[in-house]
Amino acid sequence: MRKEPFLYVIAFVVDGCFALLGICVPLLAMGIGATYDDLGAISATSALTYALGCFVGGNLTDRIGYRRFMIVASLGIALVCVSYLAVDQLWQLFALAGLTGAMMSGFWPPLQAWLGVGKDRGQLLQVVGRFNVCWSLGILIGPVLGGTLYAVDPSRVFTLAAALMGMIFVFVLRLPVREEAATERKEVGRPGSLALARRFLPVAWIANFATFFATGTVRSLFPKLATDLGIDPALLGKLLGLIGLMQVIFFFFIARTDRWQFKLAPLIGIQLMAVVGLGILTLGSSQIYFAFGLLCQGALIGTTFTSSAFYSLHAEGPGGKRTGIHEGLIGSGMLVGPLAGGLMAEHVGPRAPYLLAIGVLFCAIVVEIYLVNRKRY
Repeated sequence: MRKEPFLYVIAFVVDGCFALLGICVPLLAMGIGATYDDLGAISATSALTYALGCFVGGNLTDRIGYRRFMIVASLGIALVCVSYLAVDQLWQLFALAGLTGAMMSGFWPPLQAWLGVGKDRGQLLQVVGRFNVCWSLGILIGPVLGGTLYAVDPSRVFTLAAALMGMIFVFVLRLPVREEAATERKEVGRPGSLALARRFLPVAWIANFATFFATGTVRSLFPKLATDLGIDPALLGKLLGLIGLMQVIFFFFIARTDRWQFKLAPLIGIQLMAVVGLGILTLGSSQIYFAFGLLCQGALIGTTFTSSAFYSLHAEGPGGKRTGIHEGLIGSGMLVGPLAGGLMAEHVGPRAPYLLAIGVLFCAIVVEIYLVNRKRY
């Protein structure tokens, strides 16, 4: 099997499983008495181990091998999914959240680095776009399926996730993968594109951190707000699935053009749109308002994740370290957002976390403008 389709399928299945856990773990936690503080801390625990694993393991993946890391990680995730079936106390959820983050950190950085091996600028745009569409389809389907299954029988969700990750473990371990001959990297379409990529890389990283600060806040805390407002798990899954839907749409169109590359305006424009969406989540109370706010989050992820992944891979040398930082910053945003948001929700109000996320996005925009204008080429 060719490398690219192999990795696309894996990305779809693994993020589908992650989305199943993302909606059902908070529901499971609420069933055993979790508060806003608890929900934020559970998400923060997973994000902490994920971020640390990505920052520390990025260099190791280049030396030890991308596939070896993915084999261990997929087996670990499968075992963690099985363990959720025995949870009846909050401390167990904290332990499993930490293990989930640690195992995921051994999966995504090597997968992306492996995907980018031997690709020039034009090829990267295509493979990153297809990869993003595939994992976003998993994020799209996962919450809908998870919410529906959880309403019938919570154990079915974790059994399905464990079975799928067990299948991925077997595929990564045993399935022959055909590597294409590495092509020499060329600066295609614009002189000095590698230099421009180095300039925009920290900008994209900052934007992506702010994105996942906001997204982590929404994903971890919106389920409780929605439940308190009388939204049932099945409908909640569909609402959260809108994030994935908009991601897929944006990933599809971004992969078809390079006009956004090495430009700040598209990045800031989409961040401002996300600010509007978060404002609607802060003030709105109807399902239609919530739907629009969540769609804005999907558009934000689609833009900043693509930028961060592209600039991380469009560079000389092995990509494990850069993709480790890319994913580590995602984990850091997912750590700080739910933790700070949970405290805000518990002690200020259930809508306060979204105001905090708006502030973080505005701060990110200011820093991005400064970095781009600090040194002009």
